Amino acid sequence: MPKFGVTIYSISRLIINGKMTPEEGVEWLCSQGAEAVEIVPFGIDMLADRTLANKLKYTAAKHGVPIASYSLNANFVMLTEDELKAEISRVKSHIDEAVKLGATDFRCDCANFRRPIELNTIETFIEELPVIVYAYEQLCEYGKARGIRILIENHGFHANGADRVRLILKNVASDNFGHQLDVGNYICVDDVPESSVRKMLPFASTIHMKDFYVRPTHMDPGDATQFDCSGSWFRSAGGRYLRGSILGQGDLPIREIISDIKASGFDGNIFVEYEGMEDCLYATKVSLDNLKRFYTEA
Repeated sequence: MPKFGVTIYSISRLIINGKMTPEEGVEWLCSQGAEAVEIVPFGIDMLADRTLANKLKYTAAKHGVPIASYSLNANFVMLTEDELKAEISRVKSHIDEAVKLGATDFRCDCANFRRPIELNTIETFIEELPVIVYAYEQLCEYGKARGIRILIENHGFHANGADRVRLILKNVASDNFGHQLDVGNYICVDDVPESSVRKMLPFASTIHMKDFYVRPTHMDPGDATQFDCSGSWFRSAGGRYLRGSILGQGDLPIREIISDIKASGFDGNIFVEYEGMEDCLYATKVSLDNLKRFYTEA
């Protein structure tokens, strides 16, 4: 039976704006029924305060809830040799903090989220695959010595899509490497989410549950940006308009996806990741309740 958790990213706007401390954020997630918590350093500077990890772990432990995962943005491509070395070193520092938290999984990206579209081609991906593999192998070795697994998420517009993620998983020579499967992010590169989830479930170590409103390329809703989330809407690689929604209220086939997850026997952590426009406390609570209800009804 999986644990139904929440990534603190879902309420990060309150932490970034100073309306909640990180400890208060963890406390709130646990009080709303999260069975596991993921830490994401948006508005949370884990490296500036090396005592913060113990504080967050203690806050969650009061509720009997583990801080099970840590998620970090990182980039290993289009760097000089010295820049790559520095980036790997930076990520290792965050792995150390994740270990303090008691996390069992550490997800990090490998390619800049806001790369120009012309650099996200399959040709560029194949050229960059060796350095991506090298970086993950370094991190997997570091994590294994500390008892924490390294994960790649289908995230952004370059290292995304079932086929590209599977190539990375296949080429990284480590038994300490896994996949954080985000059920919504596939649509950012115009994969069919339910098909990609079925393809990638055998590789999944953890799961992000996310929903989107989707509009076709000819239905511009206004306030849309390309390749970032600075507007209300952003655009997929193929130009469709996307906006985060409460889980189960958007346009993705969330019930079908949850049925597939349940049928697969997946028993890891499933984290709600909300990133829409509604009040984030309300939206995160409804999303978590819907996740639990949909799974029961599947």
